[in-house]
Parts: sequence; structure tokens; C-alpha cells
Amino acid sequence: MPDIWRILGPLMLLLTLVLGQCGPATACPNCKEAVAAQPSEVTDMARGYNWSVLLMLAVPFTLLSTGTLMVMRAVKQGTLPEM
Repeated sequence: MPDIWRILGPLMLLLTLVLGQCGPATACPNCKEAVAAQPSEVTDMARGYNWSVLLMLAVPFTLLSTGTLMVMRAVKQGTLPEM
């Protein structure tokens, strides 16, 4: 256990120092355009952003559940090789 902290301690310190030097994040160009858009366009843009975020969140869960299903099916059928 002490050997892990001997390696992780300096890495965590380095990560903290590097992240501490980062500047503030700026808005994306699309957000800048959304502020200048007409009110009717703003609702369409907001709806588009909402759907894009939902789809981006759905992809990892879909991949994870598909992989889990495939492994469970292989275990049930007995076709999963021993490791």
C-alpha cells in the first residue's frame, strides 16, 4: 500500500498544479450566435441543444448495456472461454 502512495502522491500534486494553471473556459461559437438570434430561433436552438445532449448521453449507456447483454448471453450459453 505505501508503494502506491509513493507513485500516486507526486502524480496527484502534478495534476493539481497543471489544472490550477488553466484559464477560464469560454463559450462555444454556437452559444454566441444563440444570444444574437431572434426569439423564435432561440427556442429552436435550445430544443436542438437539448436533443443533442440527450443523444450524447444515451450513446455510452447503450454501448455499455449492449456489451453487458452480449457477455451475459455468452455466459448463459457457455460459449465464453475461460480466462
